[in-house]
Amino acid sequence: MKVLRFLTVLVLIAEPGLVGADQLHMQNGSMLIGTLVRAEDDKVIFNTPFAGDIKVEQANVERIITDEAVVLLMEDGTVYRDRRIDATEKKLVAVAEGKKPVSFESSDIKSINPEPWQLGEGYKWTGNIKLAVEHERGNSSTDEWDVSAETVWRSLKDRYTLDGELERDRKDGSRTSDNWRLNGKYDRFSRQDPRDYWGAKVRFEHDRFEDLDLRTTVGPHIGRQFLDTSLISLFGEVGPVWVNEQFDQADDNNYPGALWLLSATSDIIGFGTSLYMKHDGILNADEPDDLILNTTVGLRIPLTLSLEAGFEAKWEYDGGAVEDVDDLEETYNLFIGYAW
Repeated sequence: MKVLRFLTVLVLIAEPGLVGADQLHMQNGSMLIGTLVRAEDDKVIFNTPFAGDIKVEQANVERIITDEAVVLLMEDGTVYRDRRIDATEKKLVAVAEGKKPVSFESSDIKSINPEPWQLGEGYKWTGNIKLAVEHERGNSSTDEWDVSAETVWRSLKDRYTLDGELERDRKDGSRTSDNWRLNGKYDRFSRQDPRDYWGAKVRFEHDRFEDLDLRTTVGPHIGRQFLDTSLISLFGEVGPVWVNEQFDQADDNNYPGALWLLSATSDIIGFGTSLYMKHDGILNADEPDDLILNTTVGLRIPLTLSLEAGFEAKWEYDGGAVEDVDDLEETYNLFIGYAW
C-alpha cells in the first residue's frame, strides 16, 4: 500500500501562529501539533510534546501540514533530500532553494523521512528476547524456565537472522526437560523484485529426553515476501536440506530432505499488540513418514520501555522419534520480554 494514498489532501505549508510546528489533521476534525517523524505503508509516526512518538492509522488522517523540509523516497527509488512540499489543486511540488521544482502525484511517494537503511545506508537491527519462568513449591516442587531470542540485521540488499531457544525444567528434584535449538540464516534480495530472495540456513538442535544429542540441518532456500504491511506480514521459504542426526542410544542417521517455512505477523488487534505464527517442517526423502513439524502461535502485548508480555503455544512433532519417546510435544506458557 502506497504511503500517501491515505492523504486525501497533502499540504505542507506553514500557517500564521504555527511556524516551526507540523500539523496532523484527522478525519474527525481534530488536530495534532508536533513534528512529522515518518510516514510509510499505512502508518504515520508523529511526535507530540505531550505523548512522544505516536502511530496513526492512515484511514484516520486527512492531511499533513509541515514547516520543515523532509526526505522523500519515491516508488521508483529516487530520493529527494531537504525538500519542502507545496500543494496545488491536483499536484504536489517538491521545492528547495537553488533546485528545480519537481512535480508528482501523491501515489508516487513510497516514504517520507525513511529510515537510513531504506536509503541504502547500513543495516536496521531489530530483535527480541522472551523469558517464561515457573517456580512452584508445595505438594510438588517444580522449576521451569524457557528462554528464546531472535535478532535480525536488514539492509536493502540482504538480511541476517539469528534465533534460538532453551528449555530446562525440573520436578521434585529430577530433570524433566533439557533441550535447545539454534538457527542461523542469510537472505539475498532479488534486484528485479525485492519481494523475492534466496539464501542458506543452518540449524542445530539438542533434546536430552528424546535421545537426540545433536541434529544438524543445512541447505539453501528460496523465499518470497507475499505481504508486508502493519496489518499483516507474510513470507514463505522452501529448499533442499541435508540432515545429520546423532543420538545417545539409537543409531545415528543421515538423510536428504526438504525444508519449508511459513511466518506471519499481524497487528489487527491494534494498540501495538501483535499476533504471530511460525511453522516449519522437514521431509525425510528416504523415509517420508519421519516428518518433522514445528508450529508456534503467540500474542505479544507492549508494556513500557520496550518491554512486552504475551502468551505462546508450541506444537513439535517428530515422526522419526526413537522408541519409547512421544512423537508430539506441546508447550504453553506466559512470558515477559524485551524488544528493540
